[in-house]
Amino acid sequence: MSMQLGSSGVKSDINVTPFVDIVLVLLIIFMVVTPMLSRALDVAVPPKTEQITPQDPTEQLIISVKGPSNPPKVFLNREEIPGGLDGVKDRIEELMKGRREKIVFFTADSDLVYQDVVNVMDKIREGGAQLGLITDENLDVTQGAQ
Repeated sequence: MSMQLGSSGVKSDINVTPFVDIVLVLLIIFMVVTPMLSRALDVAVPPKTEQITPQDPTEQLIISVKGPSNPPKVFLNREEIPGGLDGVKDRIEELMKGRREKIVFFTADSDLVYQDVVNVMDKIREGGAQLGLITDENLDVTQGAQ
């Protein structure tokens, strides 16, 4: 074992003490800051309802237009509206007076003229109803009406 007392050369050992001090300070900072970053928001969740209220199918209004006859036939829940296109607005206004939900579902045959379909949709809106479209081609809402 020899010991050098007066070294005149370059020392090649790394002093890791300052590095360990910096790493420990960073560890302490992250340990203090991390719990502050996870803040929770209070959310008011509505209470769970046990009772499901099914909508009465008699309350749903479905207007369907059958064609391509000129003028096309307009049905309201399987019964033909008298007056065709002219009677749609009056019938919708009459039905919307006492209703809470003013939604009318609408379906039309695919072989109808586009203008006839738009005219019926306009009459429904003029009657004071919002319009919902039925896009299922296999659904026949006028079954038994003809």
